[in-house]
Amino acid sequence: MNVNAFWELVESTRATSPCDRAEQLTERLAQLPPDEVREFQLRLDEVRAPLDTMATVALAKLVGPGFLSDDTLWYFHAWLIGLGRDAHRLAVHDPDALADLPEFRALAARAERFVPDWEALDYCAAQAWEELTGEEDGLEESLLAQGHESPLNAEPEGELWTAEQTAARLPKLTALFAS
Repeated sequence: MNVNAFWELVESTRATSPCDRAEQLTERLAQLPPDEVREFQLRLDEVRAPLDTMATVALAKLVGPGFLSDDTLWYFHAWLIGLGRDAHRLAVHDPDALADLPEFRALAARAERFVPDWEALDYCAAQAWEELTGEEDGLEESLLAQGHESPLNAEPEGELWTAEQTAARLPKLTALFAS
C-alpha cells in the first residue's frame, strides 16, 4: 500500500462518527490481504513521525490547555491524521494555517477545552490482521520480522515552547484559542 492508498482509506471514513469510523476502517482493512494491512500500519507510522514535534506539542496545549500526557499527545497525532492529507501537511509544514480549518474553529468555539483524539486509529490494522489471520499479535510480529518496531508513544525532541514562543510561531492559533 502506498501513501496515496493510505490517505484514501483514512479519508474515506471521515463522514462517519469517530466510533463508527474506526470500525469502518477496520472492516475495509479486513477486506485486504494481510500484506496490505501491514503496509497500512507502516504508512501510519510514517505519517505520524513528522507530527512528533514541539510545534505539535504547542498546538495541543493551545487546543486543550493544562496537563498534556504522552498518551494524549499520541492520540492527538491520530486525530490530526484523521483530518486527512491536507490537514496533515499543514500540521507538519505550516501548523498556524490549521487555524483556518473548520475543525479547529469548532474546537475554539467550545466552552470546554480538550485535546481531541482518535485513539482507535492505532488499533484498526491490528484488529483487521487478527480478523484475517486469527493471530492476536500477528501484525506486530510480522512488522518485527521485517525489522520494524512501531512506536507506541510520542517522543518529541527539543525544548518545550514558552507561551511567548508559541504566540510568535503560531499567532493565528494563539488568537483563535485565546477567545
